[in-house]
Amino acid sequence: MGIEAMGIQAMNGLSEATFWRALAAAGIFLVGLVYVRGWRRLQAFHDEPPPRTAPASVRSFTLFIAGLALLAVAFVSPLGYLATQYFSARIIQHMLLVASIPSLLMLSNPLPALLHGLPERNRVALLARWNDGPPGPGRRFLRWVTAPGVTLLAFLCICWFWYDPLVHAATLRFGFVHALELLSLLTVGLLNWWHITAAWPHVHGRMAPIVRILYAFISVWPVKVVGLILLFLADSPYPYPQTFQFSGLDIDDAVFGAMIAWIVSGLAYAVAAVGLVNEWLAREVDKPALPEANWATDEAMIAPHIKRRP
Repeated sequence: MGIEAMGIQAMNGLSEATFWRALAAAGIFLVGLVYVRGWRRLQAFHDEPPPRTAPASVRSFTLFIAGLALLAVAFVSPLGYLATQYFSARIIQHMLLVASIPSLLMLSNPLPALLHGLPERNRVALLARWNDGPPGPGRRFLRWVTAPGVTLLAFLCICWFWYDPLVHAATLRFGFVHALELLSLLTVGLLNWWHITAAWPHVHGRMAPIVRILYAFISVWPVKVVGLILLFLADSPYPYPQTFQFSGLDIDDAVFGAMIAWIVSGLAYAVAAVGLVNEWLAREVDKPALPEANWATDEAMIAPHIKRRP
């Protein structure tokens, strides 16, 4: 390939990358604008500072903006380009999209603010369509596809799908496939954290605490298992154009990416599982004690299967 042909190919690749970055930046800015507008409107419903967990609280605002900032890091910053050159950068990008970003966004309970950030006519029409519209096939399908079990299965399958060597190679070759990969991972990550955080709307009701804990624990493993498998392979199955080698160590880009996937990935889900356990135990401790008259009786004190003699 001549120098001129290589220059044209590089310009085409740069143009495609610039297009996707500009599109992502515009989308992030628009979502942020709608959210800030809705968040300010929600504050009008509170005479005093809103509760810490309310969608109009400063905590919710901080979490959502932090999530958008990390989304910009994943899509718009140099990490987006490095993820097409180095496997370890792609792993970091995936971890942001399935764990860090959706956890911050969903912990802010963002949908009320996003709805109130829309023009009044659109917001009223959306709420009326959802609340008063007939339960047609579209709504039934939406309820089914966002059910906790279906969402968790989709999360596991999509995470593993993009690590198939042939599919992964396509993400390195075609920009639109890479964009589809990132959007699908972000989508299933948001749905997963929607159930874990019990954010509004509660379409399927709130899961029992033990179910939410199990849900978060299972979500720890998709990327982590990939990293463990790659650590035992002699050669990486992913043909990234660039690599690096740590001086004095037998650790290159592929091994370093596998180490990150095995050691670090799933940390946000593990922290969420621990937090849910603490929340569950705290609720049990805070339950009011039974009156002594309900349990301090002669019959209650008798050992099981032992009857009192007449």
